[in-house]
Amino acid sequence: MRLVVLVMACMVPTVAAAVAAILYVYQQERSGFERTLAEAGRALSLVVDRELARREATLRALAESPALTKGDLATFYDYARRIAPTGEAVVVLADLNGQQLLNTRRPLGGPLPGTVFTDARREGGETQTLVSNLYFAPIGRQYSFAVQVPVVRAGKVLYYLSMGSYASQMQKVIADQRLPDGWIATILDREGAIVARSDGPGEWIGRKPPASTLAQLHAHQGGVVQVPSMTGEPLTGSFSRTPNYGWGTFIGLPKSHTTSPGRTAASVAAVAALLLAAAFWFAVRVGRRLVRPITTLAAAAETLGRGEPVTLVPTGLKETDQVSRALARASDSLASAKQLMEQRVQEALIDADKAHRAMVQNQRLEAIGQLTGGVAHDFNNLLMVVNTNVHLLRTRRPELAEDPQLARISRSVATGSKLTRQLLAFARRQPLRPRVVDLAGSLPELVDLVRPTLSSRVTATCEVAPETGCVEVDPAELELALINLAVNARDAMPEGGTLAIRAAARLVDGRQMVAIEVSDTGHGIEPEVLARVFEPFFTTKEVGRGTGLGLSQVYGFTVQANGTTTVHSTPGAGTTVTMLLPQVRCAPPAAESVGGLERLPQGCSLLLVEDNAELAQSTRELLVQAGCAVQHAASAAQALAALRARDTLPDVVLSDVRMPGEMDGIGLALHLREHHAGLPVILMTGYTGELTAAREAGLAVLAKPLAPHRLLAAVAAAMRPPAAA
Repeated sequence: MRLVVLVMACMVPTVAAAVAAILYVYQQERSGFERTLAEAGRALSLVVDRELARREATLRALAESPALTKGDLATFYDYARRIAPTGEAVVVLADLNGQQLLNTRRPLGGPLPGTVFTDARREGGETQTLVSNLYFAPIGRQYSFAVQVPVVRAGKVLYYLSMGSYASQMQKVIADQRLPDGWIATILDREGAIVARSDGPGEWIGRKPPASTLAQLHAHQGGVVQVPSMTGEPLTGSFSRTPNYGWGTFIGLPKSHTTSPGRTAASVAAVAALLLAAAFWFAVRVGRRLVRPITTLAAAAETLGRGEPVTLVPTGLKETDQVSRALARASDSLASAKQLMEQRVQEALIDADKAHRAMVQNQRLEAIGQLTGGVAHDFNNLLMVVNTNVHLLRTRRPELAEDPQLARISRSVATGSKLTRQLLAFARRQPLRPRVVDLAGSLPELVDLVRPTLSSRVTATCEVAPETGCVEVDPAELELALINLAVNARDAMPEGGTLAIRAAARLVDGRQMVAIEVSDTGHGIEPEVLARVFEPFFTTKEVGRGTGLGLSQVYGFTVQANGTTTVHSTPGAGTTVTMLLPQVRCAPPAAESVGGLERLPQGCSLLLVEDNAELAQSTRELLVQAGCAVQHAASAAQALAALRARDTLPDVVLSDVRMPGEMDGIGLALHLREHHAGLPVILMTGYTGELTAAREAGLAVLAKPLAPHRLLAAVAAAMRPPAAA
């Protein structure tokens, strides 16, 4: 008995120490677990905040688009669709009242609803970045959220630009965290609606926890709190808010996954009973064994607190090993979240840099196009002056009709006209002159024009199948398309090869078409590149060797001619580009009168409105020699003043479209049609847009440069009969 009492007396301090040690382990386990929950909650809130910030950064880059400055919604719509072409993201542009102007999930110009930010924008101010709460998208038919930024120019808000995403995007954010088994992560909007949840998202998205639960979460923000789950099961978790956008994140663990104090007490009682039944030496060994896992677990918790990776070291105790594994998994999740965040920030910076460089390149090409169009317009006027004066020399000096020097000047004028058409085609201002082209005779001649663009090691062949028929196209545009394809083929065959051009009739979807195939034996095109060859400015050539506009011009030419273009290529075996054009009935070419000077009605009078002095002088001499009295005005204002000063109206008004002053030629013609309904007006222009606008207004218009005999024929056809005495 005394021995028992002695052992008991010796064991009491040991038992007490063991109990204290186990309680310490429990407290450390609990504290480490709560720290892990709090850190995981804060980490998830940072990841969600950066996910929303990434959308804001993308919108900020989009908001700087020059197209929005110009109000060019069609260009911005195409640009935005490249940022969010399909899938779960949508870009929306809205006016200041919240009405959507464009939506990348809907065709441009269709009816659109208002945005979800109308009320929030009134409360939050017009220049703030807003993040919506969860809403059910009427277009996508899914729960969604959106980020909106203002489009500001010169301190003034022009539009509101937003990016909407399905809530499933946030579901992916939770999945990327790789939470330990049993952990429940939840993302909530500012009103507490569930945006994403790791456990049963399909059942809970869009629902709110009870108001009492939300109040408890807000009261313990940043700490650990005991709350019921959506199913009523008790949860131990941590609630945090995103630093910048006000959304909430909650990470919790069900009570069934945690070690309860009762279990710890039972373990203490069992250990105490064993210690009482065992010898003193066994109690000492057990005590040491219990202390060792405590230090290991404490060291792991301190390592995690410093943000360093935690290495799993087995301690021999189930409870401490479980917490140790949880700490290791939490450490891996935090490291992965940090790496993912850094990667996404880097990707956003790269995308923003690419968007900036593309914007600068587009502005540069637009400036070149405007400069080219202006130079070509002035050059057209010069060519018309030269051609008119050559015509006057031949008519005034019949002995010079066959003069070789004048013939060379005429040929140079024709070559210059082709050059201006190509320049205007690049500037998108070229008026089309479609006519029926017989490929049997014309295609070999066009191939002869293409041959100088090829190297000496490239052989060009041309074959037109019988019954190929005719097509109705602008010959200059067809020539330019063949030149672009030949240049591409030449670059694809640096060591030489064969360029084969073939034409044949083909039945496509019940339509009789003509297929013009251009094939090379070059290195071919890779499949991933083949899908983008028609994109404007897309090129695989080195800087300075290509603009990426060649195949875009070919495609645009065939579409404008009611056809299409296809490309087939095999890497290492060559490429074939096929232009499909509608077949038309061949007709004999119309005879043109290029002979002597036409005479206009005796005593006729004409008002010439032209701001180019040289062109006005040569045109005036041509008309005077044809028997017409000519009065010149340099602008629409001068023309109206001249008409008011005359006693009688002229027989016809001949006017350029582009002139200085507030009124151009089209405006002058419409004014005269309203106030002098019987006065014929003939317009002249070298721009496609002006040519189309004049024709849509029902006005007579001629395309520059214009041969003298064509000008005289048009004036004679429009001339009014002399007024009755």
